[in-house]
Amino acid sequence: MSERTQFTLLNGVASDLLPVTAGVLQGSVLGPTLFTLFTNDLLSAVRSGSLFMYADDTSIFCIGQSADLAIALLNKALQEVYRWCLVNRLKPHPGKSEVMIISQKTIMGPLPPLLLGDSVLRYVTKTRLLGMTVGDNLTWVPHVMDHKKSFANKLELLKRSRFLPKDVLLKFYLCHFTIYKLWSCFVGFLL
Repeated sequence: MSERTQFTLLNGVASDLLPVTAGVLQGSVLGPTLFTLFTNDLLSAVRSGSLFMYADDTSIFCIGQSADLAIALLNKALQEVYRWCLVNRLKPHPGKSEVMIISQKTIMGPLPPLLLGDSVLRYVTKTRLLGMTVGDNLTWVPHVMDHKKSFANKLELLKRSRFLPKDVLLKFYLCHFTIYKLWSCFVGFLL
């Protein structure tokens, strides 16, 4: 774990070797545990919103009587997260961050910008959260539509793979399409 170096290889050209002064080897057994210990105090560093963490995925929730109040709280919580990241030498990734306003009422714009450091985060109407597609109106429609699209893509792949032996096609079918049968029964039950 000490005296490690790293380099980048791009188009067959290697960069100089540089020392690794922080971090854990990617894929190491200790990595998830050490990351959890390292980020354990992030929850207490953010007082303006509620944080939910799963592995390296962090979601911030702020509740307000209006969109403007919720956005103001969220901006404050994002400042607290950013400060914690700077103190702990972590670099947040604004490109992988997004904002969704969940409301029963129609939100009239324009919405104020949300900042993570100097970066403006983008507003979305749906997002992926731990394998689920969540929409701004909290219905099952975006999640079901994503599964429908995935099912259609896999069906198309199966059609284009007719040249494969039947036992291989059967395994592919059983692995992918029986899950969709179960899922459609579950969604039918919910709706």
